[in-house]
Amino acid sequence: MRVVLVAPGFPTSLDDHHKPFLADHANALADAGADVTVVCPAHPDAPARHHVGNVDVVRVRFGPRAVEALVAKGESYRVLAGLSALWVIPMIAALWRETVRQLGRRAGPDGPCVAHGHWWFPCGLVAVAAAPFVRRATGVVHVHGSDAAVTTNPVHRWLARRVLLRADAVATVSDDLAAWASSLTSRAKPGPRIECVSMPVGVHRFEDLGPPPPDGPVVGVGRLMAEKGFDILIEAVATLPATERPDVVLVGDGPDRSTLAALAVRRDVTVHFTGALAPAEVANWYRAARVVCVPSRREGFGMVTAEALLAKRPVVATAVGGAPTLVTDSSTGHLVPPNDIDGLARGLADALARTNVDAVCDRSVAGALGALAPQAHASALLQLYASL
Repeated sequence: MRVVLVAPGFPTSLDDHHKPFLADHANALADAGADVTVVCPAHPDAPARHHVGNVDVVRVRFGPRAVEALVAKGESYRVLAGLSALWVIPMIAALWRETVRQLGRRAGPDGPCVAHGHWWFPCGLVAVAAAPFVRRATGVVHVHGSDAAVTTNPVHRWLARRVLLRADAVATVSDDLAAWASSLTSRAKPGPRIECVSMPVGVHRFEDLGPPPPDGPVVGVGRLMAEKGFDILIEAVATLPATERPDVVLVGDGPDRSTLAALAVRRDVTVHFTGALAPAEVANWYRAARVVCVPSRREGFGMVTAEALLAKRPVVATAVGGAPTLVTDSSTGHLVPPNDIDGLARGLADALARTNVDAVCDRSVAGALGALAPQAHASALLQLYASL
């Protein structure tokens, strides 16, 4: 099977902290026997063509280096503000041109090829627009959550619907997103095939981490921005008795770092900021964690919840994205509503007081996490491709 993955950004190496799940995803397909090429925007720290693991990566130029750097490092929201949003047009054109070229190189008499676009905009749009130009090519759109969250006005919904309807299949990272995609396309007969295919978890990074340390911190992992809810975590810890407040470690970086630091000082909560770390270093913080907290206001899936359970750490998470399918409330962790400071505080207090975490290894969790292993992920996608 020949697969061209189109993504708005891709790690520069297996140690890159930026969207490592995309590297896990691409390499899982390659390890399963697929011929995989990634097409993505240029990156200031990477050549135009190189390998990440077993995957060939082609990076295309589309504008000034400063604009390309923002897109490559996950700050597209700054590019999409005001007149700078016009740079999206040459980016889509450059990605489309290279995707058609790569599909054409890979199409042949021995089988079809697949254009697989991550996030419906812009790369899902690129994939479904490129596939018709190559014989025996099909287009797949993978919806992650942030792309659904921004689809709030009639114009966005109209464009998202057109993209999904042009796809031969729509993959989503959670059942909630599958329902969202179905709601957009339900009036079309027939509509696209919609399947939940979550991103893989790098299982090898979370093996043999040992039991949680009795004096470890509460660890949060993710980009420091409002949707991740780390301000709610700080507020929740501040409500605990001063003698029982754990240290908090926030693994990641983002635009809200200074705001969160100031809030921690005002609320007398000890917070350590690690900055952005390589995946292996992130695993070390799971090792050090007594409890992992995922206080997100919104998630497409919630990779941190799955990683914490693989690391056999109790999880206190908001009931968004895929968390309700992974966390057994009061057994492997606690689920609370988003923005619920008191509920989060109660969950943290209970998790911190527990000494027996064997339930984290129960069979239901093991089964759910097994579906997120790279081999299972690749098998599910290859079956989907073959069915188109």
